[in-house]
Amino acid sequence: MRVLAVWPSAGRCLYHRGTRPVASLAFLQRPRTHYACTRPLSTTPPPRAPASEPLSNSTPAGTSPIPPPQSPLTKPTPNNNALLLFCLSTGLVDSLTFAVSGVWCAFVTGTTVQLGMDLPALLADLCANAPDLTSAFTIFAATPTSERLAALSGFLFGGFTGSRLPHFITPAISTAVQSALLAAAGAVILSHPGVAHLPDPHITLSLISTSMSLQAALVQRLKTPYATSVAWTSVWLSAVAPGPTTSHWKRFAGLAALMAGGTFGAAILRLWKEDGEEGEKEVLHRMGWGLVAAGAVKGFISLMLRRRGKKGLVQL
Repeated sequence: MRVLAVWPSAGRCLYHRGTRPVASLAFLQRPRTHYACTRPLSTTPPPRAPASEPLSNSTPAGTSPIPPPQSPLTKPTPNNNALLLFCLSTGLVDSLTFAVSGVWCAFVTGTTVQLGMDLPALLADLCANAPDLTSAFTIFAATPTSERLAALSGFLFGGFTGSRLPHFITPAISTAVQSALLAAAGAVILSHPGVAHLPDPHITLSLISTSMSLQAALVQRLKTPYATSVAWTSVWLSAVAPGPTTSHWKRFAGLAALMAGGTFGAAILRLWKEDGEEGEKEVLHRMGWGLVAAGAVKGFISLMLRRRGKKGLVQL
């Protein structure tokens, strides 16, 4: 009887006949021999394929050339001139509204402080002259406090809307809406000739403030060195803080544009103005045309943004 014993660790197989091995399969343990070519390899590099000729730049008839893709390091930004015109319009609009009504439609920090300052006098007036709720509302509606509150409400409405615009509302469309609001406010003033006070102040100031808050929301989303283009305290601080020189010069340019707008607005209202009541009427008339001019500036900005948006250089 033959018994086959396998030792895997030893790597050999033995046939046993009883207790004595009769044969050894040693050939299973022989290492395999690999034959390799000992001829040295050639060090000559393979011949290069001939360079292909560049593609022609000509495009088929009836098709427009495809613009080259932008570098991933290039960030689409609006034209700097358009941003400076935004700053100019801020100074122009606020100089007009504050000179006539004492209300800041863009610098709402000042409006907020004014509301706090008005509260003591308003409460004293209402307690002394308002026997019922209807009389209190009538008295409140005739005070500058209600005008400031209307301006602040318009600003909040524009900020709420501007930060939630759908994607198909481009910066050019948003700026066109701002232009239309300023033109509408100017039309309200010009439609009341011969008055010595601001006509329909709550509507007028609300329209102006909504336009300026839409501008602030747009510029803030564009992430430029001009912050929101309506709040400048942080821009002053950033202009003197450590940082790139280019950003510093842009901030100073924005501040200069803001001051230029304020100078332009004051010149519209005060130069060659008559004294007395006729002069006040003339100031209101000039304010209306000044708002129309500010709307025209924003209309021009809208065209600039639209042209740049077609090239894919403005993204939100």
